[in-house]
Amino acid sequence: MYRVLISAPYLQRDFEAYRGEFVARGIVPFLPRVVERLEEPDLLAVIADYDGIICGDDRITARVIDAAVRLKVIVKWGTGIDSIDKVYAASKGIPVFNTPNAFTEPVSDSVLALMLSFARQIIPSDRILKQGGWDKRIGFCLCEKTLGVIGIGNIGRAVARKARGFGMRILGNDIKEIPATVTQELGIIMVSLERLLREADIISINCDLNPTSYHLISERQFALMKPDAIIINTA
Repeated sequence: MYRVLISAPYLQRDFEAYRGEFVARGIVPFLPRVVERLEEPDLLAVIADYDGIICGDDRITARVIDAAVRLKVIVKWGTGIDSIDKVYAASKGIPVFNTPNAFTEPVSDSVLALMLSFARQIIPSDRILKQGGWDKRIGFCLCEKTLGVIGIGNIGRAVARKARGFGMRILGNDIKEIPATVTQELGIIMVSLERLLREADIISINCDLNPTSYHLISERQFALMKPDAIIINTA
């Protein structure tokens, strides 16, 4: 029997739907109490007992990996693995996996929700109304604006697909070459990061945290943007 620590909060919430799959494969799941994530001291206290972990943003450091004498695999319930020392895990023969598309639709929906909220002035209008006022705020239509998508992975592509339905002009940027079939299907114009920052009215950041994206947006990048540009960071 394999013992697996289930510390991803979102998986814990719906775990009963998956329990049968674990039992059928001879896996004994353990669900500790997790508020947001397990920090290094939390993991050091328990990790030696487990053959695997399905984690959220837990701090799986080199010390944790050294203490994990039975650990055979680390799985992130999500896509970003920046809280896991993947290089050190590999040196110990422990593979690290993520879960592609785990949150593609809800995260891209959130980007569109925020874009519409800014466009239609929903939050300030709601506050004014609740204070007894009736001020007709001036917004804009998404079809009038240019969206810049930084990171054309699963989430970035979903954002572009949904924004295209609103008639937006879409600029894209990625450190990887994106196939022409993808950009044509989604109506994305691939440009340099500098051009995207200069021309976009709304900028959606959808890339993983890694050495190439660390501090991707800083003083120089802000200086390139339009004064009224909107940044939505779901990275």
